[in-house]
Amino acid sequence: MADGRWGHCEHCRYFGSPAQTPLVNEEAPCQHPELSRFHLAVFGASGCNGFELRPGARADVEAPIYSPAPLDMP
Repeated sequence: MADGRWGHCEHCRYFGSPAQTPLVNEEAPCQHPELSRFHLAVFGASGCNGFELRPGARADVEAPIYSPAPLDMP
C-alpha cells in the first residue's frame, strides 16, 4: 500500500470526513483505493501504512513526537 509510511487517519487524504480539519474522535469511511471495498469506518486517531497526507495539512503534522522517560522512576 502507498509508500509504507504510517500515519493517523485524521491527517490522511483518504479519511472520508467532510471537515477541513478532522478530529481524533471523528468517525468517517476509509476511502483508500485498496481498502474502500471493505467499507471500513475508522476514527481520526486510527492509522495505517496506506497513509497519504491530506491536502492542505502541514508536512510536519505526522512527525514523531519523542518524550524522554521520567528520571524519578520508583
